[in-house]
Amino acid sequence: MSIIKKWQNLSASNRFLFAYPFWFLLLFGLFYWGRYWSLSPLGHFLDTIQRDIIMAVLDSVLNNKIVNYDIVINSRYHVVITPECNGFVPYFIFLAAVLAYPKSLKCKILWAVAGYFIFSIVNLIRLYLVTITVNNYGADAFFLAHDIGGNLLLIITGSIMFIGYLDKCYYRTNK
Repeated sequence: MSIIKKWQNLSASNRFLFAYPFWFLLLFGLFYWGRYWSLSPLGHFLDTIQRDIIMAVLDSVLNNKIVNYDIVINSRYHVVITPECNGFVPYFIFLAAVLAYPKSLKCKILWAVAGYFIFSIVNLIRLYLVTITVNNYGADAFFLAHDIGGNLLLIITGSIMFIGYLDKCYYRTNK
């Protein structure tokens, strides 16, 4: 039996289990891995655009001084928006799942685009809340606001998005 026929005979969940690591490694390999995205010119380009958008939005809603990718809290402390803060990591995790799950190309494109915008908005809210928390409670609050609260917000967003994808693109079409 050919590989294609074996692939076609797999259940949707088994195809997902095989395809997800492929899409995950491909997306991260093309767009992310490398010190600050330096191994991928396209990834570096996308990171720069994304962080410029983030900084422009934050500059319009925060009272803090912004210098390049730094949000100045006080003379001794800045919140630095690094490439890892651009929101692409949770988006790529979600996108790999959407691409791996065997559904129509139309559904995948719709959810990939919607996912990008939703993750971008949630990431902006996360960075805004982290900055406000550090402004109000000091540098000691950064870990709780960023590493716990902010990352939890992104995990919950990704989980809800993937459940929505399954509900709209899988369960409703397979009844």
